[in-house]
Amino acid sequence: MKQETGKNSLLPTNEDTSGPYFPIYFRDESLEDLTRLDPGVVAGASGEHVILRGRVLDRHGDLAHGAILEIWQANAKGVYRTPTTAADPDIDPWFNGYGRQRTATGEYSFRTIRPGAAGNRAPNITLTIFSDGISRIVTQVFFEGQSENATDPLLTTLDADDQARLIARHDGRTVDGAEVYLFDIVMAGQNETPFFDDFES
Repeated sequence: MKQETGKNSLLPTNEDTSGPYFPIYFRDESLEDLTRLDPGVVAGASGEHVILRGRVLDRHGDLAHGAILEIWQANAKGVYRTPTTAADPDIDPWFNGYGRQRTATGEYSFRTIRPGAAGNRAPNITLTIFSDGISRIVTQVFFEGQSENATDPLLTTLDADDQARLIARHDGRTVDGAEVYLFDIVMAGQNETPFFDDFES
């Protein structure tokens, strides 16, 4: 296309995904390890290290290829990092609480810290999944053995089967000082993981 002389016209640019873009990430493995704020920083997050791993499964029980997972959680003292908590004395300066991972196989693994109880909520991690055919599905992951699970306002609205589908189970291993928990996500069909529309990720 020839630009006309004397006209202030520009050629259109390619389409792009709408924002927001925080943080920009698709290949930086540092967002799969929430215990490190930055690869170049020696200090790390306070709290008990855990590894949350599992599989994203379709309605047939097969691995769902090409998923993106995001997690959002409070720190070990139950405080989320937000603009309103910047001055909170319990904020952890070495913990953002946000992780992101793209999985080509359907298997995922995040290293993080066990979140503290925030308000009247049991310790939990909000998990968002993006995949082919869906725009966004959101659930929450709880940890077995937490006394607060019995009174959590979300868990207590569910029957026993759905409650069990939201509980990450310890697999009996410790890897590099982190307790390993397993949590499979079933996107549809029998044993579907409970999903919620009103959580922000």
